[in-house]
Parts: sequence; structure tokens; C-alpha cells
Amino acid sequence: MPVTQYSCIACGDFLEIPILSNAGQLCRTCSAQGYFRKDIIITGITRMNNDHICVSGVDPITMRFVRPIFNSGIERDFVMDGSTQIIQHFNVVEIEFKNYRPCVDFHTEDWIINENFAPKYVRHLTDNEIVSILNRLSINNLYAAMAPHDKSLFILKGNLQRIWHEYSFGKFKVRMDFQDQSGNIFKKIPVTDLLTLAFVRYQIKNKNMNYSAQLIRLFNNNPYRYIRIGLTRLFHGQHWKQVTALITLPDLFNGNSFSYYEKKVGEMV
Repeated sequence: MPVTQYSCIACGDFLEIPILSNAGQLCRTCSAQGYFRKDIIITGITRMNNDHICVSGVDPITMRFVRPIFNSGIERDFVMDGSTQIIQHFNVVEIEFKNYRPCVDFHTEDWIINENFAPKYVRHLTDNEIVSILNRLSINNLYAAMAPHDKSLFILKGNLQRIWHEYSFGKFKVRMDFQDQSGNIFKKIPVTDLLTLAFVRYQIKNKNMNYSAQLIRLFNNNPYRYIRIGLTRLFHGQHWKQVTALITLPDLFNGNSFSYYEKKVGEMV
């Protein structure tokens, strides 16, 4: 169902004429300027097929979700500057954009970016800044938030109920059951968050088979706890839900990155 768009999805300025759209609209200035650089607050780094990854975040000006994409797919070295992982949760990163390429249904966050411009680390948000963003963007009812079909990324207040790992066709996977604050229960949701996947793999390597209970306890006892949800592209007639990050303050993973745990494990997840 289209919603009224009053401002430019790139710069946040008011449009000359509001429009009805799921996807949003660029103002004349932004649509005419070609390449431009913006700071993005990273909130998701997820596993894709063919060793590609998906990076997404929030535009601090418009407070809209943004998913930078290459036509060829984003490779893992995109998140690195040498041996340092600069694209991490709540890092501010400068990226060069080429053009807005939304889908009409759900996936309205897609932007084509310049493959020849390496992302640049700007800074990491303070805890107060992170709390402010989470309070502004978080939702209580996932079904209600999905109803307009105008976004595919959500930050959800909720609780974890169950976490487990499995192997399917030789691929390591993690799944979760969780509940949003409106009481909706979601079962067997796959986790694509590279950080959670690498952390669980690290626990298994260290023979910590109690990791599930530990994660659930630490997460659910935290006053600032959020589950980041992403929807897949249309597949077998559905946009499937995925867990794309577990967010807490203090951080559930002690500030470590997925590359930190992958190095400990000795292989990619």
C-alpha cells in the first residue's frame, strides 16, 4: 500500500509536490547531481550466496535504511581496510553512491554504489547516539511494520526464545525463535548476520555447547535489546524473514567483529 512521501530520500529536503509511493523519491537536485558521497551508520553485515555479503545501514540525515549494492555483488574485502574491519555495527562509513534503485515491493532501500570508491571509516557512534537511533527506529510489532510493503529492514524490540545451529547441504546455519513486544512469535528464522554466525561457530570450536542458553540469558536480561530483521527478495512466492543482527548495549559480542571470530575459527562462516 503506497504511503505519502514528503521529503527526498537522499538529502531529506521537502519535495515540491508530495507523492504516493512505497519506494520514495529523489528531489530534483539529488536526481541531477550524479555520484555523491554520504555517511552511513552500519547496522547489518550479512551472508549471501557465492561468498558475497550484504551491507546495510541508516542514513543519519533522513533516518531511512540504506542498502548499498553492486551489480556484481559485494565481496568480503569491501568491509576491510587492510587487516582492519571498518564496516562494523554502528560505525559511520563514507560511501559513494551512483543512483537509487528501489523495488516497488518491500526492497525500497537499494542504492547502486561506486565499485571503485573504497568505503572510508569516519567514526564509531557513542552509546548515547546508538540508544537515540534505536529508540527512533525500533518497532514493537513486526507484522504491523511489514503491512505497508514499504521497507525490508526493521529493528525490532523483542526477546529470544531459542537458538540452535545445524548443517544443511553441508552449509553451517543458525536459527532462532523469538517474540516481538506485541506477543507475535516467530519460529525457525534463519540467521544471516555474519557476526552471530561466526560467534556461534567459535563457541562450537571451543566445545561450548551451552552457548544457546548463555546468549539467550545475556540478550533477554539486557534493557537495550533489539533484533534486526531483513526480508529476502521474492523466493517461492514469499519475502522470507531473516535475523540480520542482534543488538544490545553493552554489546553482546564485546565489540568484536565477525572477522575477529573467523580468524579464531580459522575459516569463513
